[in-house]
Amino acid sequence: MRVVQWSTGNVGRHAIAGIAARPDLELAGVWVSTPDKAGRDAGELAGIGPLGVTATNDADALLALRPDCVVYTAMADDRIVEALADLARILRAGVNVVTSSAFLNGRSLGDEARATIDAAGSPPWFRVCVTVS
Repeated sequence: MRVVQWSTGNVGRHAIAGIAARPDLELAGVWVSTPDKAGRDAGELAGIGPLGVTATNDADALLALRPDCVVYTAMADDRIVEALADLARILRAGVNVVTSSAFLNGRSLGDEARATIDAAGSPPWFRVCVTVS
């Protein structure tokens, strides 16, 4: 399964290590939010050594890779609108999402946010898997 990791922060760096450790998963790409991380090796950002995958802040390029799944761990607490836009964009591209952000299923954000997610991910509308660690 080809996977894109969406962020390299506190949770994302652990997700990169987990993806890299699984022979049934291929780390196809990594999205970063800051220009100083773009161009760096994903393994370096995760603190596990080079993986040969270069991080980018070009979301279109990552979605063009046609991954099977995006592991979405970008900070969303203070950027809910942007996180929902990310989620809708990924789902519209036909990519499944696994996330550590429980609110991203839209249920706690009201009807408008839920409608955005529903429209982006149908059919089936719900391709967001919330992980709990």
